Amino acid sequence: MKAQIILLAILIFAGLTTITAENKESNKEAAKATTTSISGTITDAATGESLVGVKVVLEELNTVVYTDFDGKFEFDGVNNGVYTLSADYVSYATNETVSVDTKKVSDLSIALNAEK
Repeated sequence: MKAQIILLAILIFAGLTTITAENKESNKEAAKATTTSISGTITDAATGESLVGVKVVLEELNTVVYTDFDGKFEFDGVNNGVYTLSADYVSYATNETVSVDTKKVSDLSIALNAEK
């Protein structure tokens, strides 16, 4: 009888461990479904050339990235919603601002105008 109780306790513990692992995996999948990435390319409006090192800010999250050699940027793990994205570059009109709704668009093309 004592052995049966111990065996029953082990089986219950094993079952609870499996359920907990499945719930954690389920929560990870749900988190992935509610997050996205916002990416894009920043170019010179007059020439169409990619701009390297543009400061790109996701205002609501106070997160900053810089464009790479191809003028590309990316914010990963962003919750779905509407965000203000600003781009700032030396010798270009400051603080170009774009509103982004992640349900509608996540890949942007932004053209900056040189200061006059």
